[in-house]
Order: sequence, then structure tokens, then C-alpha cells
Amino acid sequence: MSVQHEDFDRDQEPLILTIHETIESDAAIKKALHQSGYRTIAAEDGATGIIIAEKYSPHAVLLDAELPGMDACVLCEELKSRLPTADIPILFLTSARPTNEAIQRCFDAGAHDLITKPKANDDEQKTFLTNLQARLRVVLREQALREAYRMLAIQDIQTGLENRRQCFLRLGDAIITARREKMESILILGDIDKLGAINDRFGYDFGDEVILTFARLVRRFISPDCKAARIGGNTLAVILKNSSRDRGVAFCRRIAQTFGAIAFDADSEPKHVTVSFGLSSYDGHPADFNADRFMYEADVALFEAKDREQNRVCAYWDLPPQSLPAIAPQKRHARRKERHKSNRAYLGVPDAAPEKQASDPTV
Repeated sequence: MSVQHEDFDRDQEPLILTIHETIESDAAIKKALHQSGYRTIAAEDGATGIIIAEKYSPHAVLLDAELPGMDACVLCEELKSRLPTADIPILFLTSARPTNEAIQRCFDAGAHDLITKPKANDDEQKTFLTNLQARLRVVLREQALREAYRMLAIQDIQTGLENRRQCFLRLGDAIITARREKMESILILGDIDKLGAINDRFGYDFGDEVILTFARLVRRFISPDCKAARIGGNTLAVILKNSSRDRGVAFCRRIAQTFGAIAFDADSEPKHVTVSFGLSSYDGHPADFNADRFMYEADVALFEAKDREQNRVCAYWDLPPQSLPAIAPQKRHARRKERHKSNRAYLGVPDAAPEKQASDPTV
């Protein structure tokens, strides 16, 4: 196993992973990539390439089609089958004249491009490097567009956290993990106290600043295997997998204490804001437990925390079962599979015939 790399901050220049048998033989490729502003990391075998790709998420992979010891197409299929590496563009490099069958196999395996390397001819080598740089720019530009559209689909624009839809997908994964690993998954809902009054008194710009500060604090406190999302308004969700009830409560108290100590507008009129938390847990039982139930329980606990005194951490498992119906008969964030038709979107048309209104009461 051999690896050569530089700095690994994905927010810097694009990182290109090359997987070749002999790293030294591709010095010209590495030099050309550096001249184009790319960073590089290299592996001499497929197993090392997979490890690097999963750990560092390169922007693209240059894969030797004649990689010894492992079929390059099989390696490409392996990278495309793994969630962390499935979206990474893979460009095949071959020194042989590819047959129609070889071309078909490469693209069927998930390749984005296939480029033929020249022999020792200097002019051909220069043309090859120019061709490689141009094709790589196209691939990276298309990848950037796909990533931008993907982030629009899963991300809350204001806070940068995941959105409500992605949160429910994460909850499903947390439930599966709890069943498989026999460990608890914890759902936390955090809600800023009295945000409506804050907006009325200090303005919505100040209220947005409070929400963003809360989101940044949550992002800073969670570990890489935890997920945070904004599910609506000033309510954030945090999903802790392979955790425990005590750790979930401790996490909430730490966030609440830190957030409460922040002084907004400290230079003029310092203001302190508090947050409340509701928690729910799942340890693999019952078998019919789902994301809607997970969200419902955490929301009931949050309702109880805010209804009592606010600035409080409340866990669903601590609530007396006999008092649950009276706490919150209808929750905000749980999704019912069947919803009754409502007339709240009624559109009244002046001077319309009664029969017309009765037959078309909604929009």
C-alpha cells in the first residue's frame, strides 16, 4: 500500500485522486494537474484507492484501465456502489487502443470518460495532457452543478443545515441502525423560546440572527456521525445514532447553557435568549416504530418543555403515560399518513353562483 498526498481541505482547490500501479510514471500528469490549480493524491492499488476515496472525498478519480491485480471496471463499480463515493466522477486512462467492448465495459461500470494515453512521443504527450485538463474541467463543472442542485434539494438555505425532508430520511436510517446495532438512537428537537415576541420587539433581522446563531452552535457541537436539520421556523432537529438517553440529555443541557450565555447586541443593549428541548429515543423496539412516531414523541416532549416554563430539557420517556393525551392532542411536526380535507384554502369569488361555489370550494 502506497499513498502520496498533499493537504486535504475539500473547500480548497479540487482534489484529484489518481490510481496507478507506479506513481512515479505519472509525474507528468501530476505536474499538469498542479499547473491547472488542482491538488493530487495517488494510490498504487485499488484497495488503497477505495480507502482514500471514502476518507477524503476527492472531486474526481483518474483510474488506470490496465491496473494490475484488480480489474479497473470492477474497481469502478465498487466505488459507484458505495454511498460516500458514488457521485465522484471517474475518468479511465488507458495506454492501449480501446476496443468497442472495452469502451462499453468502462461506461457500463460508471466511468465518466475514457482517455487514451500516448507512448513516448513528446508532441502526443503534450496533446494528451491538454486533452486531460480540458475534459477534467468539463467533468468538474458538471459535478459542481449536480452538487449545487443536490444541496438545494436537501439543505435549508438560511441555516445551511439539512432540511425537513432530509431529516425524515435520516430518522429512517437511525431507526434501522438502532435495530441492527442494538443501541439507542436519540432524536432531539430544539426550539428558541419566545421568538415571536423577539421578532415583534427587535425586528425580524434580529430574529434571523438568533436562529442562525442557534444553528451554528448546534453544528459546532455535534460529532461527524450526528445529523442536524431545520424542520421549520425556529425548530432544529438533531439525530444521535449509537447513543444513549443520558448523552442526549447532556447534549441538550450543554447547548442550552452555552446558547443562554450568548449576549446579542453586546455593545449596545445585551440580550439573552433561551432554548427548550424535547427528546425521544428508540432502542429497536417496537418493530413497527417509524419516523413519524419518532418525531411525534420528541414534539410532545418539546411541547411540554415550552408549556411549563421554557428554557427546559424534557424527555418523552420521563412523561407519565396517563398525562400524554392532555399534553398536546395535535402536534406540529409529526406527519399523519392520511389527512382530512380542509376548507382553510377556500377561495371566495364575488357574485359567483352558489352552485359554483359549492362544487369548487377549494384551490
